[in-house]
Amino acid sequence: MRAGVVLPVRGFSPYLIQTLDAVLAQTRPAAAVVVVDDGSTRPVALHPDHVGRVQLLRLDRSRGPGAARNAGVAALPEDVDFVAFCDHDDVWDPGHLAAHARAIQRHPEASILTGDTTIVGPDDRPTGERWNALHPGAHRSFLVLPLVYERHPLCTSATVVRRAALEAVGGFDEELPQAEDLDLWLRLLEAGSDLVAVLGATVRYRRHPGGLTHDLITLAESLLRVHRAHAEQVQAPVVRRATAADLRGMATGLARVGAHERARAVLAEADALLPPRPVERLRRALLAVPLLRTRIGRGDPYGAG
Repeated sequence: MRAGVVLPVRGFSPYLIQTLDAVLAQTRPAAAVVVVDDGSTRPVALHPDHVGRVQLLRLDRSRGPGAARNAGVAALPEDVDFVAFCDHDDVWDPGHLAAHARAIQRHPEASILTGDTTIVGPDDRPTGERWNALHPGAHRSFLVLPLVYERHPLCTSATVVRRAALEAVGGFDEELPQAEDLDLWLRLLEAGSDLVAVLGATVRYRRHPGGLTHDLITLAESLLRVHRAHAEQVQAPVVRRATAADLRGMATGLARVGAHERARAVLAEADALLPPRPVERLRRALLAVPLLRTRIGRGDPYGAG
């Protein structure tokens, strides 16, 4: 496995040095590392320790994470046959690429490999959240597709993709502002790409206010687009559960920005698809009480309750 790394970034990232340190310290070195500056107003600059070891590709304007990753893939040397993705604020453990390489030796037919994910905060400490991980081992595409559709268990920074399979489906959808990774995994699975969940390939996925997934409204809108686009590939109950979860995520985002009446309407849509749990009924009731509903907006945007 000759793996190239693609790492998109836009604007100043306080975590980029740590991320690249981890990428370059892998026990099995990457064949190439491309950092894609997605049209930053002030161009991204590499730390002197990384100059000459990393290719810096600058886009003339901001085109979004999907386009930035596609540009990075295109810039990799032709002999790179696997692409490892890493976001600028996430950190690989030292054996990340080595574990993926061992997995592809055991499962040479696989085109998607994904590792373990530990969720950390801005201070690099675990938040206590659990990632919706797959069971370790090989997964046939048609069997795992509904699970990926509903739970989206693949962390982009933990995932390595066979380059030929990636290019065969056209890469990332550049029109999606978020959830472009879920859309790609689904298209790969629909094309028959088998998946392996790899033990020992661990990434620390960082939650922080500057992260794209902090924008819950845009994330929910993107997830709805992706789920609608792939709805024919799964059974109706799976579509209803996924759509209800998207709508409830959107309602949380709306409450965070003070759009309480719209949040209540969106929750009603979700409830019509899937009966709410007690905590969801309580949230909807709180949105009707001016003195209490602001607590929803101040709550943890990633909390399950």
